[in-house]
Amino acid sequence: MRKITDDEIRFFDENGYVICRTVLHADELENFRRESARLIEEVQAGGPAGAHCGRGPEGIPYYLHYLHAQPNSFSLRLLAHPFIGDLLTRMVGPDFIPCYESLVFKLPGNGSSVPWHRDGLAQNGDERIFNIDLYPDRSTVRNSCVWVIPGSHLWEHERAMETAQRGQERFELPGAVPAELEPGDVLLHHVKVLHGSTVNHSDELRRVVYFDNRAASWNEKYRWFDRSVLEKRCRLYQYALHERRMNPYPSDDEQLDYTPPAGQPRWQPGEEIDLRAERVAPGKAA
Repeated sequence: MRKITDDEIRFFDENGYVICRTVLHADELENFRRESARLIEEVQAGGPAGAHCGRGPEGIPYYLHYLHAQPNSFSLRLLAHPFIGDLLTRMVGPDFIPCYESLVFKLPGNGSSVPWHRDGLAQNGDERIFNIDLYPDRSTVRNSCVWVIPGSHLWEHERAMETAQRGQERFELPGAVPAELEPGDVLLHHVKVLHGSTVNHSDELRRVVYFDNRAASWNEKYRWFDRSVLEKRCRLYQYALHERRMNPYPSDDEQLDYTPPAGQPRWQPGEEIDLRAERVAPGKAA
């Protein structure tokens, strides 16, 4: 299986994003496309997934939250891809925890825009906190790919917010570059790098799955989530690895060898799992 390279990590640290080419194989992409299309159709038809789908500035659905909790056969196995586990071990540390997941889609003809922004829960430290963005479709300027401002993850917060505000008036910003990807490519973007996209006026559907990841030790420092959330999420990740081992793709030639971080629970096959593992603030656990 493909591994992230030292040069790609170095590019990420300097620019706040990096494109990793040709990570997902054709068999996984086929299932990714089929299952995500079914969920999008469910959203549009007002089905159960629709209740968990956010809308963009134009009022168009585009952001399906808690993807693993929406019945499907691809998202858990996608999370368990060894490329992801390897890069998180190297870039975050052995106490990494996948903290949330979403399916974002730009419908053909009038797909939602995403204004310039930094991601939520951005911190003032220098930790590598980033999203892993997995693409089943070609993403181009034509179908409203994401744009980034390289190096903006290193800016002071005030400068970043002033720049994002200017982008509300005119999307084109100095230094911005398009992140154009092919099916099977993966984009990593730092939560503090400025990024956004325009309305999709093309006749193409554009999809991406986002995985946000944090270290358990960082959560102790910044107190984003109740400790119980990290425990549920650690179990969920172990369950995902089990699902991929039990239901491999024909192209799989490797599985991740994972040990839960110290102080985190070990999940055993057959034990109950919370596929939603809702993110709540400290002291708010159900």
